[in-house]
Amino acid sequence: MVAQLLEACEDFAVPYLDDIAVFSVMFQEHIKHLETVLQRMQQSGLTIKPSKCKFNQSQVQYLGHIVGQGCRRPSELKIEAVKNFPTPRTKPFLGLAGYYSLYIPMFSTIAAPLTDALKGKCRKGVVHWTEDCEKAFNSLKQALASKPVLHSPDYNRQFILQTDASDNGIGVVLSQVTEDDKEHQSSTLAVNFRM
Repeated sequence: MVAQLLEACEDFAVPYLDDIAVFSVMFQEHIKHLETVLQRMQQSGLTIKPSKCKFNQSQVQYLGHIVGQGCRRPSELKIEAVKNFPTPRTKPFLGLAGYYSLYIPMFSTIAAPLTDALKGKCRKGVVHWTEDCEKAFNSLKQALASKPVLHSPDYNRQFILQTDASDNGIGVVLSQVTEDDKEHQSSTLAVNFRM
């Protein structure tokens, strides 16, 4: 229902269940976007609860990410959860780490020993934890603890496409060099495949 309500608003509004994130580049533009969303809600007979709303935020926490000002990064609470995660004996760690795989270059290759240890018959039984598993586990925790950031693409700048492959996986990253001569990974494309 919320997706139907926001039809043709995809350039500035994103629904998730009963949450709506409205985003804009300029403040005046943001006011117009909010008016559009609020008018559609009113026309549909829907209401909002002001105490659950946040307006004019430069950053918001949304689905486990902090989003705003052209950047996206994992939520601090999720980073802490990953840092404090005990040695896994089942799949939940891979699910948690996998949710943030876009932030970790070559995620699938790094995670390969864990994926192998936690798949198939080991899923319900005792996990055979190896030195490679421990190394992979610590590498993934360290990568997320480094507080990685993805940047929104600037379509007026040149893109850099980086690819890599090994026996374990294939990775693709799209990045750009900013005006301060720093290369930033774009939130547009970061893909890891396990072979």
